[in-house]
Amino acid sequence: MTSLIHHALVFGASGLAGWGVVEQLLENYPAKGTFSKVTAVINRPMSIADSSWPAPEAPALELVTNVDLTQGTVESFTAHLKKKVKDIAGVTHVYYFVYKQDDDVELEIKTNRGMLERVVGAMEALAPNFRFLAWPSGSMGYGIYKPGGGPFKAPYKESMGRLPAPDTNFYYVFEDILAQRSKGKFWTWCEVRPDAIVGFSPNGSTYNLPAHWATYLSLYRVVEGEGASVAYPGTEAGYDSKFNDASSEIIAKLAIWASLNPEKSSGQLFNIADRAEPSTMRERWPALAAYFGLVGIRPPAPGATLLKPGEYALKHQDVLKARCMKANNVTGAAFLDHYGYALDFDRQLSLDKIRASGFEEERDPVKSWLTAFERFKRAGMVPG
Repeated sequence: MTSLIHHALVFGASGLAGWGVVEQLLENYPAKGTFSKVTAVINRPMSIADSSWPAPEAPALELVTNVDLTQGTVESFTAHLKKKVKDIAGVTHVYYFVYKQDDDVELEIKTNRGMLERVVGAMEALAPNFRFLAWPSGSMGYGIYKPGGGPFKAPYKESMGRLPAPDTNFYYVFEDILAQRSKGKFWTWCEVRPDAIVGFSPNGSTYNLPAHWATYLSLYRVVEGEGASVAYPGTEAGYDSKFNDASSEIIAKLAIWASLNPEKSSGQLFNIADRAEPSTMRERWPALAAYFGLVGIRPPAPGATLLKPGEYALKHQDVLKARCMKANNVTGAAFLDHYGYALDFDRQLSLDKIRASGFEEERDPVKSWLTAFERFKRAGMVPG
């Protein structure tokens, strides 16, 4: 099999991280000619014109909409996918960037297990050249949702393993399914694990912190005026806690790199971030606010009144609607309002393993944020 016949199939292509995978494939990462075709699969309605993806001459791009991974048996889904995806027999690499959230952990596991099993079953039945599946997990695998960050202490390393029982999540289920299904087969898999993802989604995203803050900060400038001071929506501890965020670009690059280097990545978990050196919001917030013509300052004193970003957007929703050319649903992500309050502990990821494996890509994390902001502005999804 030569690189000229590589065909990438991206599930969840309009989502926060999946959009970046399609973008990097269309940007010909890691080299022109690596992939001859990219098929982007989504459930929501969307056109290529509204996607904001680049439009190179190669690889060829096909967008497939209205593919619901939650419905049907493996057999019925396989038949459906065969009808929807042209040249599916030629698919070589699958990027599975799909996630269905549910507050009920057991239901969330069941739903996501079913979606993955449908995709794996379909690929084994329809794509004889299928060789690799890459998918993203997240820092929940290290227990950051637990008070104080859970049982592990930063920097988080892949060797720390799984959370002690009874804590569980669908990441572990995915690992077990993929290890079992790929055993003795011609295909393999890899898991990439970021913390907070910085990127763009053309349909908006309730899990997109940059979209949430872009909405807040751009609206804040409109209401309060250029040069206004805007306090970090969180606590002092959250302002100074260490982290290393990951752009959708760097996540995509690792997923693609892993899929093309199975001898190094097969069955492996790799942490990923824009850079190994951790940051704090004390460093980041002023730069983010400055992009919108604001002065980013430290959090308010304990007990002081401060509307959280979602609350501020709700209060000024008439301004938001009047100034946005395209609707988005980022104001519905009220849980993101608690980012600076709940995450008040160090949570940086170690990148030692991926560096030792040969992946050396790094990116300026501030540039990642500003690039995402610019894309939301160009798409008319935040006040101009």
